Amino acid sequence: MFGNARHVLHVWDYHHGQATRIVVAGCPPLHGRTMREKQNDLSARYDHLRALICREPRGHRNLLGAFLTEPEHPTSHAGVIFVHPDGYFDACGDSTFSVAIALVESGLVPRTVDDGEQELLLDTVLGTVPVRIRLRQGRVVAATMASGPSYALGDAMLETHELGPVPVTLAWGGLLYAFVDAPALGLELGPELSPNARERVLEVGTLLWQAARAQLRTDVPGVTSGRPVDLVTLVQELDANGSPLPAGSSRQPAGARVANFYAPRTMGRTPSGTGTAARVAALVASNRLPLGASYYHESPVGLRFTARPLRREGDAIHSEISTMSYCMGIATLILRDDDPFPTGFAL
Repeated sequence: MFGNARHVLHVWDYHHGQATRIVVAGCPPLHGRTMREKQNDLSARYDHLRALICREPRGHRNLLGAFLTEPEHPTSHAGVIFVHPDGYFDACGDSTFSVAIALVESGLVPRTVDDGEQELLLDTVLGTVPVRIRLRQGRVVAATMASGPSYALGDAMLETHELGPVPVTLAWGGLLYAFVDAPALGLELGPELSPNARERVLEVGTLLWQAARAQLRTDVPGVTSGRPVDLVTLVQELDANGSPLPAGSSRQPAGARVANFYAPRTMGRTPSGTGTAARVAALVASNRLPLGASYYHESPVGLRFTARPLRREGDAIHSEISTMSYCMGIATLILRDDDPFPTGFAL
């Protein structure tokens, strides 16, 4: 069966509404000492494998991916390179949750407790990420990720022909986000939307993402300069009863429904770990969320991430974010030498 195979990849698929495909074996060894060098090598020599696992016919436009590697640091448990159908993420909260839980559930990282928490260290392009895995009677029930330094980066204005000027709030949580108040645009978010309402959210989210990519660049302290926006997030803030707050409210939100856009007509199924960290930083900076307070983001399919800002370090806000991710499949992917779509395709 494998005699004419160019590559045989062993993958684990995890989800929490958003799916991550974890490549655990089959990718050739990557050159480089740092995770940045390893990612560059994957991109230069094996980018077709990144495309192969994420794109059709094996994947789909919303599938995330993660390649496990040797760690950069001897004290870390694994290195991780985050990918998506169109390229690479330096950080990805969703895939971090899935990878950490997979490592413990599979036994690749031995369990140290049956009831309680154990800590994993994952090396990424942006640095080492601590993740606490919570176990109950030997079963993984949650993962909590340290967000790393997140920054509020101020307000800006998007110019659009269809909507006119649209105010956005910029923040960094590992990726650069532009947050937009959904009610101010006449939009509602949530899993019970009608087909017409969902279509309007997709149209507006795509329009704003394209405008933000073209118009907005900003510096991220200690990270990068002149970075373009990675994602646009539509936000509908909620009070403690789960009811929407009025557009432009100055009250402290208990949480928010969010829709994240990172490609045309591509709305994340998840609240986004990096996006939650970025939003928390923006709320803390505007004095709408105190340190230690609980906050959550809810995705378009109803999945919830809970977050808590822990401390300030200069302009940086450090938070922790929790959720659970679930194994949904184990597979072997094969690329034959005569496959007409060696890098998959996207429609």
